[in-house]
Amino acid sequence: MQGIRPGIREVAMACALLAAGGTAPAQAVPSFDHGYRAWSAILAERVHEGGLVDYDGLRRDRAGFDAWLTSLEAVPAADFAAWPVAQREAFWINAYNGYAIQLVLDHAPKKSIRDLGGLFSSVFAKEFIPLGHLHGRPGERLSLGEIEHQILARESPSPLFHFAIVCASASCPELRPAAYTGDGLEQQLADRARKFLADPTRNAPRIRGGVLRVSKIFDWAEDELGQYPGGIRQLLADLGPATWTSDPALGKVRLKYLDYDWKLNAWKPAKDSRTSPRKR
Repeated sequence: MQGIRPGIREVAMACALLAAGGTAPAQAVPSFDHGYRAWSAILAERVHEGGLVDYDGLRRDRAGFDAWLTSLEAVPAADFAAWPVAQREAFWINAYNGYAIQLVLDHAPKKSIRDLGGLFSSVFAKEFIPLGHLHGRPGERLSLGEIEHQILARESPSPLFHFAIVCASASCPELRPAAYTGDGLEQQLADRARKFLADPTRNAPRIRGGVLRVSKIFDWAEDELGQYPGGIRQLLADLGPATWTSDPALGKVRLKYLDYDWKLNAWKPAKDSRTSPRKR
């Protein structure tokens, strides 16, 4: 991590000056990093096998993470509006994943992100994300639900973003151990969709009796995923595992939905070791 610390510090210092109304020297204010190097470095360090997140480690050393979130908040609305669609989509996917993690860090210890909602409201309606200025609502805060269903669903050319956003839960898609970027985003999303669909802990590995049991995500996001060219069944045929695509029943398969595991997608070190293989 030593190699990335200076970059993170520079972002943090520049953002702090901007937030305080100060003026940083021109050479000290970095342009927005569409390669998300700081975020990728954090993910590479804190995301383990199975997409599990080392929340405890990140909580103990979160300065770089907080600085990265600050860099998102510092993006001017006019600049953001001029970005290509793929760059804006990558931004919102990374923001969703980052702020979901922030929510967990700020309210630990909890067993599930759903424990962080209000008495009569879902955690996904909780307005805590200070990016309203990038959605035509300067000074206001957004919710995870708004980013998913109002921003990404309307602006993304493909509904495959549903396999990239991670709501800090065991049945969510695995958190990618690197940031999403505008360059190559279409392929990144297709790869994550294939990985998610082939995961037997999230979808049934085979069609049985004309029924395919899939993630509850296909139920919740049916309207959005149905916008895939040819519909949901074509999505399954294009991106599903060979055990599905080789079955002639796939075209007329009935979908049933698996129970969703809302347990936190938290990584814990092995009791007999201080290290664990990380996902690369």
